[in-house]
Amino acid sequence: MSTGGNPTKKRKYKPKNSLGPDRAEINWKEEAFQNLVRDMGFQSEWGAQFPTQNSTALDAPPGYITLYATFFHEGNFRLPMTKFIGEVLTNYELHISQINASGLPRITHFEFICWANRIEPTFEMFNVFYYVSYTGGFYSFNSRTGGVSPCSTNPPKSLHDWKQKFFYIRRGVIPIDMHYRPESEGIPRVNISINFVDQEWYKVLTWKVTSISQLEERALVGVGMSMLWAPQNPKGIPVYGYQGKGISWDSAMVDAILPEGKPMWWDQIREHFLHPTSGSFAAYANAILGEDGVDDLDDTADPTQEEVIVLSSEGYDRSREDQTPRSPRAGPTQGAANEP
Repeated sequence: MSTGGNPTKKRKYKPKNSLGPDRAEINWKEEAFQNLVRDMGFQSEWGAQFPTQNSTALDAPPGYITLYATFFHEGNFRLPMTKFIGEVLTNYELHISQINASGLPRITHFEFICWANRIEPTFEMFNVFYYVSYTGGFYSFNSRTGGVSPCSTNPPKSLHDWKQKFFYIRRGVIPIDMHYRPESEGIPRVNISINFVDQEWYKVLTWKVTSISQLEERALVGVGMSMLWAPQNPKGIPVYGYQGKGISWDSAMVDAILPEGKPMWWDQIREHFLHPTSGSFAAYANAILGEDGVDDLDDTADPTQEEVIVLSSEGYDRSREDQTPRSPRAGPTQGAANEP
């Protein structure tokens, strides 16, 4: 029987995983966020914030960006961010807040296998193996085919509800300009610019294809992708354990001692990272996340004008008297050994 009112229009169900950054609302526990802040060594100066109820990723206040918890777990992403990740974002003209959680591990895994094989990663190398894709408001990276051998396998899948597990952090923690790419600009296409087939690095990276997986912390430290480690010995360096004359990739990592005369491991890997400074925080203080097509540097400030470095983690502060090692995070590891 009709009631005389307008009929109710049924909404088409839209799975949570298809929601864009402007629609996926916050849905994880603040306790989990606080654990992430502690475990990842966030500094108070970085201003990490847990969003209020009903917030979306694009509701970050001025001077803040959005990062996702999954970046730091399955994605092997750390702060300070590595220069290589910054190079990839810059060349594709993408913003870290726009990267799909399934795409970021492809960047970090590529960087890991390069450093593990004593190869300095470059954007041109990465672009040989991957191209950019876009879906649901986020950009990802797919493996190229047609004459390009893979360097990785088994990318992460089924990362449920990752879009709802986000937080805000001061923009200046990543001290480079980033372009928030609107859908209207299309997917960035960068042609392969180097003759790669006969290159030694290409042969090494494709000789033994490795699986993309969550890595333990000391593996990331051992290749210079994390500073979250406090060695018992200040001359220590994390390496894979040896069994007989070979190397077992399934074995636990151990601490080796650097030879006399070699600089501390922190000093050797320091240049891998983009360290935030007081200048970078000032430069991006008014940046607004999600403004289409805007490079978010405040032209009135220079992110490099201040030389004061905001320390990246407690592990790097050598003035600490208590330098107890952090517990390594569980996870399979691949790659070559890092020897002192």
